[in-house]
Amino acid sequence: MRQFLAIPLPEELKNKLEYVISPFRGIKGLKPVRKENLHLTLLFLGNTGSEENLTELRKITFSPFSLTTTEIKLFPERKPGLIWLELEESEELNDLYERIAQVYGISEELKAHITLSRIKWLLPQDYRVVSEEIRLVNPFRTAFTVNRFNLYNSELRPEGPVYRVAESFISR
Repeated sequence: MRQFLAIPLPEELKNKLEYVISPFRGIKGLKPVRKENLHLTLLFLGNTGSEENLTELRKITFSPFSLTTTEIKLFPERKPGLIWLELEESEELNDLYERIAQVYGISEELKAHITLSRIKWLLPQDYRVVSEEIRLVNPFRTAFTVNRFNLYNSELRPEGPVYRVAESFISR
């Protein structure tokens, strides 16, 4: 079973993002994220979870903090593979991520974003449509409070992945 650590999004933000994603649903080559699967990934673990790591994660304490989204972008700009929502730099998020990464011996930096759609390929006319839809909703500024992060189990199915919360780590 694949696992990852992520910050769940509030329902209000998911609803707004579902509205943004909806024009992409009929475009071939795009795989929009289902509303129930929207989240901010902190760390993809693959099959590396262990009870020892869980014990260390349970020791992490943090206070609730706010995150602010900025804009929706194609990433990378040349030959994009994702449509994502960027977030403002956050010292609190970086601190939380560093403590989580330390548990797993990871030293890479977090590029905070919320994936809205995966891009397998885009025809030139569809690329223009997607770019225009993104331009119409930007800037996409909204704030939300982070008061937990979750360990998710991910089961791959033909209709798409199914995520289940295995454990929640709540702020104090």
